[in-house]
Amino acid sequence: MSVLAAADPAARRLSAWLLALAVAVATVIAVPAAAGASTKTPLPRSKATSPTSAGQHPTHNVCAEAEKAGQASCMSVVRDDVIGPKGVQPADTPAGFGPADLLSAYNLPSGGAGQTVAIVDAFDDPTAESDLAVYRQQYGLPPCTTANGCFKKIDQRGGTSYPPPDSGWAGEISLDVDMVSAICPSCNILLVESDDNYMDNLGAAVNQAVAQGAKYVSNSYGGGEGSDETQYDDSFFHHPGVAITASTGDDGYGTSYPAVSPYVTAVGGTSLAKDTSTTRGWTEAAWSGAGSGCSTYETKPSFQTDSGCSRRAVADVSAVADPNTGVAVYYGGWHVYGGTSASAPIIASTYALGGTPAAGSSPNSFPYDQTSDLNDVTSGSNGSCDPAYLCKAGTGYDGPTGLGTPNGTGAFHSGPRGVVSGTVTDGTNALAEAKVSVGDTTTTTDGQGHYTLNVPAGTYDVTASKFGYTSKSVSGVAVADGQTVTENFALTAKAIVNVTGTVRDGSGHGWPLYATVRVKGEPTSAVYTDPRTGRFSISVPAGDTYSLQVDALYPGYSQGAADVTVGSADVNKDVDVAVDQTTCSAAGYTYHYAGSTQSFDGTTAPAGWTVDDKVGNGQTWVFTDPGNRTNHTGGSGGFANIDSDKYGNGGSQNTSLISPALDFSGQAHPYLSFRSDYYGISSSVGDVDYSVDGGQTWSNVWHHTNDSARGPRTESVDLSAAGNKSAVQVRFHYTGKFSWWWQVDDVFVGSRSCDPTSGGLVVGQVQDKNTGTGVNGASVTSADRPAEKATSAATPDDPNLGDGFYWLYSSVTGSHKITATASNYTSQDVTVNVAANWATEGNFSLAAPRITITPSSVSKTVAWQGQAGQTVTLKNTGTAPVTAKIGERTGTYQPAAQGAPLQKVKGDYSSGRFQPGKVDAKAKAKAAAASAAAPYAPPWTTTADYPSAVMDNGAATIDGKVYSVGGVDGLATSAKTYVYDPAAQAWSALASMSAGREAPEVAALNGKLYVFGGWSDSGDTVAKTEIYDPAANTWTTGADNPKPFAGAGVTVADGKIYVVGGCADACGQTGVQVYDPASNSWSSAHAYPESTAWLGCGGLGDKVYCAGGTAGTASSKHAYAYDASSDSWSSVADLPIDLWAMSSSTANGQLLVSGGVTNGTSTLTNQGFAYDPDANAWTALPNSNNTLYRGAAACGFYKIGGSTGGFNAVKNSEQLPGYDQCDAAGGDVPWLSEDKSEVTIKAGGTAKVVVSLNADVDTITQPGTFTAQVTIGAKTPYGALAVPVTLTVNPPKTWGKITGTVTGAGCTGAPAPLTGATVQIDSWTASYTLKTDKNGQYVLWLDTRNNPLTLIAAKDGWAPQTRSVKIAKLATTTADFALKPDHTCS
Repeated sequence: MSVLAAADPAARRLSAWLLALAVAVATVIAVPAAAGASTKTPLPRSKATSPTSAGQHPTHNVCAEAEKAGQASCMSVVRDDVIGPKGVQPADTPAGFGPADLLSAYNLPSGGAGQTVAIVDAFDDPTAESDLAVYRQQYGLPPCTTANGCFKKIDQRGGTSYPPPDSGWAGEISLDVDMVSAICPSCNILLVESDDNYMDNLGAAVNQAVAQGAKYVSNSYGGGEGSDETQYDDSFFHHPGVAITASTGDDGYGTSYPAVSPYVTAVGGTSLAKDTSTTRGWTEAAWSGAGSGCSTYETKPSFQTDSGCSRRAVADVSAVADPNTGVAVYYGGWHVYGGTSASAPIIASTYALGGTPAAGSSPNSFPYDQTSDLNDVTSGSNGSCDPAYLCKAGTGYDGPTGLGTPNGTGAFHSGPRGVVSGTVTDGTNALAEAKVSVGDTTTTTDGQGHYTLNVPAGTYDVTASKFGYTSKSVSGVAVADGQTVTENFALTAKAIVNVTGTVRDGSGHGWPLYATVRVKGEPTSAVYTDPRTGRFSISVPAGDTYSLQVDALYPGYSQGAADVTVGSADVNKDVDVAVDQTTCSAAGYTYHYAGSTQSFDGTTAPAGWTVDDKVGNGQTWVFTDPGNRTNHTGGSGGFANIDSDKYGNGGSQNTSLISPALDFSGQAHPYLSFRSDYYGISSSVGDVDYSVDGGQTWSNVWHHTNDSARGPRTESVDLSAAGNKSAVQVRFHYTGKFSWWWQVDDVFVGSRSCDPTSGGLVVGQVQDKNTGTGVNGASVTSADRPAEKATSAATPDDPNLGDGFYWLYSSVTGSHKITATASNYTSQDVTVNVAANWATEGNFSLAAPRITITPSSVSKTVAWQGQAGQTVTLKNTGTAPVTAKIGERTGTYQPAAQGAPLQKVKGDYSSGRFQPGKVDAKAKAKAAAASAAAPYAPPWTTTADYPSAVMDNGAATIDGKVYSVGGVDGLATSAKTYVYDPAAQAWSALASMSAGREAPEVAALNGKLYVFGGWSDSGDTVAKTEIYDPAANTWTTGADNPKPFAGAGVTVADGKIYVVGGCADACGQTGVQVYDPASNSWSSAHAYPESTAWLGCGGLGDKVYCAGGTAGTASSKHAYAYDASSDSWSSVADLPIDLWAMSSSTANGQLLVSGGVTNGTSTLTNQGFAYDPDANAWTALPNSNNTLYRGAAACGFYKIGGSTGGFNAVKNSEQLPGYDQCDAAGGDVPWLSEDKSEVTIKAGGTAKVVVSLNADVDTITQPGTFTAQVTIGAKTPYGALAVPVTLTVNPPKTWGKITGTVTGAGCTGAPAPLTGATVQIDSWTASYTLKTDKNGQYVLWLDTRNNPLTLIAAKDGWAPQTRSVKIAKLATTTADFALKPDHTCS
C-alpha cells in the first residue's frame, strides 16, 4: 500500500483534489468548486429518465451543503462535462438554453422596462458585473451596468461593505443574474449579498431588497425546515404586494425553507426539451431532483385546495431545472447550470413581465386564479410518496411542478380584483364554519358568521353551505375592479335522523373498539363509541348518502369507512376496522413470516442473483471485502459490498444487485428486510427498488443520498404494492463517484402477515374514592402478565366518558387479577373475567387520605418577649390512613394564587442554539414591546432590569445575592458575569468568564459558582469547567466535562453537582454527569429515563428531582427522582402540563418551575408549579408577570431574562417573594414550635397539634410582624398543606420608633428616594448602622433611655448630613434627610 493510500481518508481526498486542481490549472479549464464542499466529485443528481432528457451527465452541487441549523445552501447544479471557453464567442453558441430558447419555451413577451428584480444570495461575487456583461453581450442583450443604472450590488444593510467571497455562491449569483437577463432583459437587477448563509442574514437581505423598492425578489437557496421557521415568515418574507420566489430544492422529494413559507411562490423544476412534433414546440416533465412535499410546520394558504396535505404544499409553479437540459451561464467561462436555482429567478422575472402586483396582494396566489395560462406538466416524478401527487406529475396540481410552467404572463399578474363579503345565518343566529364559495375560491365564516373573499374581477356563482343545512346559491354576482359586493345568506336547517351502529375490530378479534365516528369531509364534531360495546350514534340530515369516517383510538388500526344512505327514519350501520398490516402494532396482533434469507457468505453472486454494471468498468457489487472494512451491517460472515472509496478518485459506479424473480401470488403483503451500512456523501445514491415486469421499470421503496444510514442497522420495507404479483424482483442500486460504500447482508424477502393472538381487552375507569372523579396517570397492570399494563388518561373531548379511562390487552382469558396503582393512593385489586375477543369491563375506586386543617391559619399578638399558643386540628376526611410530618418554614407563606392573567402565546418555539448576530431589528423591537406590555399582578414583583437583554443565561444564589452568567443578548454570546444585591436592588458587573457560553449549566456550592457546558460562539459544546470565587472576584478552572451539553438540567445534591440531559447539535440526551468538587472529578450516573433537554431540576434532601423537558419536537410532563444510594431513577407525580425551557429553582424544600413552552412547541405560557416531595404532588404557583422561556432562575425565586420567542431576549427580572429558603430542608423557625413532629390519622380520625409562638428568642431584636408556616408533609393526591402563622410583637413600653426617608436631589432633577443609603444612629450606649430600602426608608425601635440620638445619613456621591433627635415612648419620631451632590453643579 502506498503512503498516500495508507493516510487518513480526508488527507487522501485532499491530495486527490490538489492533483485534480493542478490538472485543471494546467489546462486552463476550471469549474468553480463550492467553498467547503466535499472534494469528491458527485454523480448526477437526476437520473434523466424522462423522454425529454438529453441523457445523463456528470454534475456537482455548486454550493457546500448547509452544515448547521439555521444555514441554507444554494440550489444550483453545474454539469462537469461542459466547461466552455472564456469570453464572448462570436462564432459559437454556448451549450445550454439561452434567452431565445427560454422566451420561446414559456411564450414570454418583451417588456419589463422600469421594473427591478432583486437577487438575494450569500457572500460576495466580485466578478458578478463583469461576468454579466459577457453573458448579455453574447446574446445581444442591452448592457446592464452600474454606470447606466441597470445593475446595482449592495450588502444586506444597503451599503457596499460586501461580505467575503465564496466561489460556490458566486456561481449561484451568476446563474441568477443571467436568468433575469434572459427572461426580462429590460429589467433592472438588484443584487443583495448577505453576510453569510444563515437564514437570518439572508432574510435581512430580503428585507433590504424590498426596502430598496424591488417588487420581485428571487431566493435560490434553502435549508431544512425547523420549528422556529414561522417566526422567520413574518420577519422576512411577509411583504404584501411583492412577488417573492424560492427554490424548492435539488434533492428530490422533500421540503425546504423558505420555499414552504406561505408568503412565497415555491418554484419547482422540470426537464425541458425541444420537440417540433408538438404545437408548443417543447415538452416538459417533472425533474427528478426537484423538491416537493408537505410542510411540517407551515399552515396551508387559502388558495391551495389539494386534499392530501393539510399544511403548506410545494411547489406552486415550476420552470426548467434539470442540469441535463440546463441553461447557459457565464461564470469565469461558459457552463451549463441547473437546479431550482435556475427556475426561481425565471419565475421572478416572469412576474416582472406581468406588471407590478396590486398593493396588499398575495402574488403567490395569482397562478391559482389563472391556471389556464400555465403549461400543465403531467409526466415525471421525483421519488415515491403517499399521496402520489406530491412527488409524481399529473393533470392539474402536483408537487414537483405545482400548477405548471409559464405560458405567457397571464398567471403572474394580479389583474383587476374585488371583494365579496357577507354574513351567513340560520335566519336568526350567525352560523360559524359555514363554507362560502365564490367560483373556485372558498372560505369559511368566522364566529360571527362573517366571510370575506378577494377574487379577480368577473361574474360568479356564490354559494353558502353548512352540514345540516340546505345550501343556497346566488348566480351572476358581478365583481368589478375595486368593488366590494355584499351577499348574505340565511340557511334552513334540514330534518335530522340518527345513524347508530357498532365499531369492531375487523382483522380477527372482532372486539368492540373505542373510536371516533364522523361524516367524512364535513366540519362536524366527532362522536365517540362506547369502549365497552363499540356502540355509537351520530346525527345526520335526512335523505342523503354519507361516508362515515372511523378512527380507532387504539393504536395500530387503519382508518375505517362505510357508506350509509338515510331516508326519514333512523338507520343502523356497523363498521369493522382493520389493523394496519404494514406496522402490525395493534394490541393482540403479531407478524408471522414465510420466506428465505440470503446471507451472501460466498465470494460470488448467490444462485439466481445478478450484478449489473451500467458504466462497464467492472466497479460493481462484490462479495468480498477489498477495502478491509469488515462487516458493519450487524450481520456476520460475508456480505454484499460496493466500495466506491476503494475504487479511488477516478472511479465511477452505477451498479445493481438484483434478486431472482419471486412469486408473490396470493401474498397481499410481501416484505423485505436487510442489514445495511450505507455510508453516503453528496456524490452517492443508494436505492432499493422493485420490479414486476422483468426489470423493465423499477419503483423505489428506499432511498438515501448524502444522508448516511450507518450500520449496524436492519431496514424493513413493505412491498405490499407488489402483492399478488407472480414475478417480483428486488434490486439494490448504487451510483457513486469517489464516494464511500454500501454494505448489505441477510436479505429476507417473503410474506409477512399480521395475525391475531389469543386474548381479550380490559377497559374501564380509575376513580378517586373520595371525590368520584377520574384519576389520570394511574398504572393498571395484569398480575399474571406484568408486562401487560396501561396508564389511565383524561378524555376531555368525550362527553360520555369521564377521566381515568384505561384499556389494556390481556393475553390470558378467564378470571384474572388486575391491579391499579396511583401516586398517593392505596392500590386496589379487582378480579376481571377476561372474555376472549371481547372488551371486559374492570373499574377501580382508589382510596386516599385527605386532610383538612382547623383553623386554617394562626395569628397571635404578644407583648415584648411574650408567648402564645394555638391548637390546630388535623382531620382525615379521606378513605385511607395517613402519616403526616409536622415541620416549619420561615418567610411569607404563598398560597396558590392566580397572579397575572394566564398567558398562552401561540407560536413555534425553538430549542436550538443561537447563531451570533442573527436577530433582526424588527424582531427585537417586537420582543421589547411584548416585554413592556407584560401584565402585572402581585405577588410577583419586578426587580431591577438586567444590564442588557439576555436569554439562555445561568443563575444561582450565594449568601442572598443572585449571580447570573453567560447567555445571549440577541447579538452575541456573552461571557459576562453580574450580581444582583437585593439590599441595593441593583446589578453590578463582575469578572467575566474566559469565553462566552450559551445555555450553560450553573450551580452554587460551598460559596462558589460552578459553570459547565453550554454552546460556544461556534456552536460547539464547551468542555471547560469554570469556578467563580465571589470573595476574590476571580475565575479558576476545574476538570473538563467529558460529555458537555447545553440546555441541560443542573442541581446540587449531597455535595455534588448533577447535569442531566441537554443539547449538542440536537436537543435530547439521557446522560447524567456528576461533578464532585471535593475530588475535582467527573463520573456518570444512571441514564435519565427519557431523552431530554431544557428541563427543570432541583436537589431536595439527598435526592435529585427533574421534571418536564423536550427532545426536539416532543415535550414531556414526566417527573423523576434520582436516588444516589441505589443509582436509580423513579417516577414521581407528573407536572400538570408538559413544559420545557422553564425557569426553575429550589426553595423552601420544593422544586419550582415557571414559564416556558407547553403543548409541544406551540404555546408560551406564564404558568408555574411547585413540587413538594413529601406530598409527591404539584400545586399551582401564581402566574408570572412576564411570559418568557429560556431564562435563568435562582433561589428566592428570581427569574432573570428570557425570550418572548425565537432569540428575542429581554432585560426583565422578577421575583416571587417568600421562596427564600435555599437549603433543601427549609430551615427551623426559632420563635415557632410544635408539640408533635409526626402524627398518624386513620380514615375519619383527627389529631391535634399545639403550635407555640415565643417572642423571647435571640433572633427577635425589634418589634414587628413575623411570618412563617407550619408544614404538613403528607402523601395525599390533593397537594401540599401548610398553616400560615403570623406573630406580631409589640414594643416594650419604654421604647420608641425612629424612622424616616433619605432622598437626593441631583443637579437637574427633582428629589427621589435613595436606595441603599447608610443611616448611622449613635447613642451614649451603642451605635446602629441601617440601610435604606427601595423607597429610601429606614426604621429602628430603641429604648428611650438611649436619648439623645445622633443620626448621620450618607451615600457615595452625596454630601452626608447629621442631626440630633429624641424619641418618645411608644411613639414614632420621623427624621427625613434630603441629600445634595458632593460636587459642584455646572
